[in-house]
Amino acid sequence: MFGDNEIIFQDDNASCHRAKTVKAFLGERRIQSILWPAKSPDLWWKLKKMFHSKAPTCKDDLATAVKERQHQIDKEYCLSLIKSMPQRLQAVIKARGGATQY
Repeated sequence: MFGDNEIIFQDDNASCHRAKTVKAFLGERRIQSILWPAKSPDLWWKLKKMFHSKAPTCKDDLATAVKERQHQIDKEYCLSLIKSMPQRLQAVIKARGGATQY
């Protein structure tokens, strides 16, 4: 289906990505999965910012850059996102599920 190219599926753990049919499809085609937190705009922003300085120009460069840069996300930054969860949840409750400052 994709020739000899390596395919990596970025899995945000959404239920549609965890379905048996999806797992079977990926497994049959030997498509790797990168686990990624569901709906994590702060991490998406960070990764996009990392690419802004030198954007990949082709699919192979993009795949290589993602593999290299996903490990460059600072552990402290991730911990700060985790620690801010109680405030984020309170903001969601206060906004009754609507938009928040986060």
